[in-house]
Amino acid sequence: MTAAPELAKEREWLVPSVVLTVVAGASALLFMPSIAGILPALRILPAWMAVAVLMACIGGFARMAARGVDSPIAETRRFLTEDWRQALFLAAVMLVAGLNMIAFMWVKPLLNYLVPFWADPLLADLDHALFLGNDPWALLSWLNFPAAGLVYHPIWFGMMILALLLTASAPASPQKSAMMLSYFLLWSVVGPAIHSLLPATGPVFYERMGYGDRFAGLDGGPETVQVADYLWSIYASKSFGAGAGISAMPSMHVTMCAWIVIAFSVFARKWLPFAAAGSLLVTLLSISLGWHYAADGIIGGAAAVICYVVLLALFRAKAAPATVRPATA
Repeated sequence: MTAAPELAKEREWLVPSVVLTVVAGASALLFMPSIAGILPALRILPAWMAVAVLMACIGGFARMAARGVDSPIAETRRFLTEDWRQALFLAAVMLVAGLNMIAFMWVKPLLNYLVPFWADPLLADLDHALFLGNDPWALLSWLNFPAAGLVYHPIWFGMMILALLLTASAPASPQKSAMMLSYFLLWSVVGPAIHSLLPATGPVFYERMGYGDRFAGLDGGPETVQVADYLWSIYASKSFGAGAGISAMPSMHVTMCAWIVIAFSVFARKWLPFAAAGSLLVTLLSISLGWHYAADGIIGGAAAVICYVVLLALFRAKAAPATVRPATA
């Protein structure tokens, strides 16, 4: 872990991130038809924080082993005594990041009813054209190993938490500010905005939406079918369930995979091949299981890259020392 961060340098991304989280959450609560929809998503938060703590501990002990620390317990006690501000800062960041994702889970099902779906045939045709007359899900059907649906979410969940920990524990820099703020922007603004422009449900719901049997051969396995049936029951009954939205564009799984790869390339390059392999698996599974069109991931991934590049340019410009011109007579 690094030394306690200088909060003044962290405020440039932390303050807008907190604001985005509060605004997203408040907006969802304003339109939420039932307060009962609050609790299901909030139940994710303890697991989120528990995984974060576990990963932080494993990472800390791994670093101590690499440094040849004689007494890990004594070193841990020293860290908690001397660097408690850093530990508290990381915990606060992970808490806000988890709440931000939960706010999106409140917003997503609301968009199902506020923005009618229409883009599925367009995106299915786009996929067909991009893959030269082939449907990408059919090309990847070999990837649907037993329990692939169960693997799809935990891998992504764990990689995202690890990338957040790596980024949040890095020293203050324009790269860190851009990386952290882009996480919050992608969940709070970019995801809902793209959904509103191209509202689609994804291949798994194509036939149920009345578009035909184009994806009749799709077999995402029992886990995917079970979750899809649950999500459709909520949508069809026009009820509300946090995280129960069926919108597919953009794929936030792939969007965050792109964000994860950027984070590892900047803050943990030696582990980048593993992060890239895990992100590629999640991306391919998003298509083979039927949750997303390939276009959902392409657009989501591009949005993550653009968001980071733009923010990095802004934070670098802000950090650049002002050029002092000599006064002229």
